Amino acid sequence: MRNQLATLRPDINVIDKNCNSGKIEEFQNNTLRPILKFQNSLMLLIFQNHIEKYKVSFNNTNNSKRKIYIEKTIHSDKTLRFLLLGVVIGHFTNIEWKEYFLHRKELNRHILNLIIHQLQDQISNESLSIDYK
Repeated sequence: MRNQLATLRPDINVIDKNCNSGKIEEFQNNTLRPILKFQNSLMLLIFQNHIEKYKVSFNNTNNSKRKIYIEKTIHSDKTLRFLLLGVVIGHFTNIEWKEYFLHRKELNRHILNLIIHQLQDQISNESLSIDYK
């Protein structure tokens, strides 16, 4: 029986659950991707609030500059990085937490890369409601 927390997550249909993947890839596909999909709107809001707080003129930049800004900001701003990690880690079940803890350095890297790509795909192609000069 799945944990109640895990039942909230959306199913990801594109994942081949029968393939022989390693533990990290399996964790990424079965745990991280559904959590990221579930928490997508919150992560977008967090990033938009970051832009508002630092008065970043984001709408006047092209997509490639937006993508670079997203990646650099998440890697350099510890508060933002830890907040986004917490949004994901806070949705682990007890069993998932134990698995995460064993491989936390590698999984943190995976989580951040997934978040960066998710934000880049969504924010780079749309206009944000916040624009500061």
